[in-house]
Amino acid sequence: MKFNVKVKINSINKIIKDHGLDKDGRAVKYARDTADRLMMPYIPGGAGGNLAKLKTYPSNHEIKYISTQAHYQYTGKAMVAENGSAWAKKGEKKHYSGKKLKYHTSGTGAKWDKLMLQRRKNDLIKDVESYIKSGG
Repeated sequence: MKFNVKVKINSINKIIKDHGLDKDGRAVKYARDTADRLMMPYIPGGAGGNLAKLKTYPSNHEIKYISTQAHYQYTGKAMVAENGSAWAKKGEKKHYSGKKLKYHTSGTGAKWDKLMLQRRKNDLIKDVESYIKSGG
């Protein structure tokens, strides 16, 4: 007796999409939200501050901080007005002063996403891995 077996395997792109691992998939959104939660303690001003609160999610894989102070807080470099003041008049542009910012809350600082990854990368990986394995 003779028989033929045909195995149909989905494309890699379909498998990735079906598991929510594509650029805007559900697993990617879960990873973004988990990273967002884990970054909170490292954001200057803490979870209750404007910097942490004023953000949007343009896509499942992005967090955009929209506070007026977000850019210079993230870079960690002080910006000043033409007269050297940290306060600028309406419409006046600021420039980098060359001075590093001093963060007053212990553990917070510039590039808070990288701070979180240095300290909590394994937690992020385990959490996202569990989500994917559970069928997320």
